[in-house]
Amino acid sequence: MGLVRGFGGPGGRVVVRRWSWAWLPVAFFVMCAGWALTSPPGSSPDDDFHLTSIWCAAGTQAGRCEEVPGQLLQRSVPAAVVNAEKCFAFDPAVSAGCVESIPDEMVATDRVNETAGLYPRLYYRTMAVFVGPDVERSVLMMRLFNAALASLLLALLIRVAPAGIRRATLLAVTVTFIPLGLFVVSSTNPSGWSLVGLTLYWAFALSLMHRRDWRNRRTWLVAAASVLTGLMAAGSRVDAAAFVVLASALVLVLAGPSRWRSAWPSTAVVAAVTVYAGLSYLLQGTPAGESETMGTAARGAGLLLTNAVYLPVLFQQAVGGGALGWNDTILPPLVAVVGTLALGAIAYCGLSVMTRRKAVAASLSAVALVAIPLLFLQKEGLGVGEVVQPRYLLPLITLLIGVLCLGPRVGAPLVMNRTPALVLAVGLSATAVLAYWANAHRYFAGTDFGLFDPKIDPAWLSATGVPLWLTTLMTAAASVVFVSGVLVFVRPSAPRR
Repeated sequence: MGLVRGFGGPGGRVVVRRWSWAWLPVAFFVMCAGWALTSPPGSSPDDDFHLTSIWCAAGTQAGRCEEVPGQLLQRSVPAAVVNAEKCFAFDPAVSAGCVESIPDEMVATDRVNETAGLYPRLYYRTMAVFVGPDVERSVLMMRLFNAALASLLLALLIRVAPAGIRRATLLAVTVTFIPLGLFVVSSTNPSGWSLVGLTLYWAFALSLMHRRDWRNRRTWLVAAASVLTGLMAAGSRVDAAAFVVLASALVLVLAGPSRWRSAWPSTAVVAAVTVYAGLSYLLQGTPAGESETMGTAARGAGLLLTNAVYLPVLFQQAVGGGALGWNDTILPPLVAVVGTLALGAIAYCGLSVMTRRKAVAASLSAVALVAIPLLFLQKEGLGVGEVVQPRYLLPLITLLIGVLCLGPRVGAPLVMNRTPALVLAVGLSATAVLAYWANAHRYFAGTDFGLFDPKIDPAWLSATGVPLWLTTLMTAAASVVFVSGVLVFVRPSAPRR
């Protein structure tokens, strides 16, 4: 009884908030680990390219990545690396059990970044550390590492960031990561690093601009985290490198000119990361050629206006309206409805507390979210739904929500009324669990079985052999703890009148 009273009383709430830097990231890791355990190799988008690029990131090695005689643009990798998804992708009725029939042999492919040069190499070289003789175990280790890295950075942010920035980041992660963000963070797709890196770079860099004492260990931790997360984003995707420049601009706008001068070492760190990201973007180049376009649509006013009115489809798909995996894991409509309503609710809450700098930063972020995809689609003669995927825009959505969720000052977090917070917590907890189960069900059983069919006999088990019921129980519990923790249990109280 004493524990119950302590938890419910003021002292208990203080303890819960004080230790939120520990239990919230643990819940986030367990939640992401559940997604990692129930998604087989090859299940994330373009995994045939990304896994092959990881296996070849350390150069040619026998039995891992071999040159193909007479074919300079090809490499031979284990069949389970490049062919894992071919038996189940685009056919949701087929479970991941078919991967067990992939022969143990080397297969030639030209789907490799070593020769194509489409992506920065940092992500692939980091993941290559976990490559071993067992493909499935190697992929699982990469997924768990990505989840652990995101969780550790989140723990550091909660520990060292000012209350307003900490609150804004947690709200943005909670509202925008479900479900697509959780899927990519727990995958072997570089978009996971883009999302985590950009979101936390913005938060750490903004925190750094509000620190002046460089004799304090926390200042050095915040600076190191700013550099690390900036490198993560810039080293994952070409577009993410450009987004780092945008995030730096938002940080400088929110900090204001007076802090640029008074906290000049912090400004120098942000400037250095920005220059690195900008050069990475310019030197890497873009997949599209200068003389050819990706699409065939006439690049006139009609295309621009059509894309403008259809663009919100991509925003809705990012929060549950789109399919996961190879666009073959359809989520229940409830996920999209709750996700869209949550975006609107949190944006309304953020708009109710506005400062001049926040208004400028939010406007800049919103313009970028709309203009960047529209300009790309117009330049390439494409329509909404072609090439540009929701996961590409998700980091920009998270940035916008993060800016909107800032309070009147960095030490004063945004306050939500208790009833809306509870409603959001219930809705997002339910959709986080539902989306996880829909993804797990697709790979364990396939859609020939009903979503809640009690007779499901899993046709595929992860490399750990953890029973599906146990993974589901832990993931569901962690999802509820994280979402309700952010929205309810560590929610700042409104000032009394």
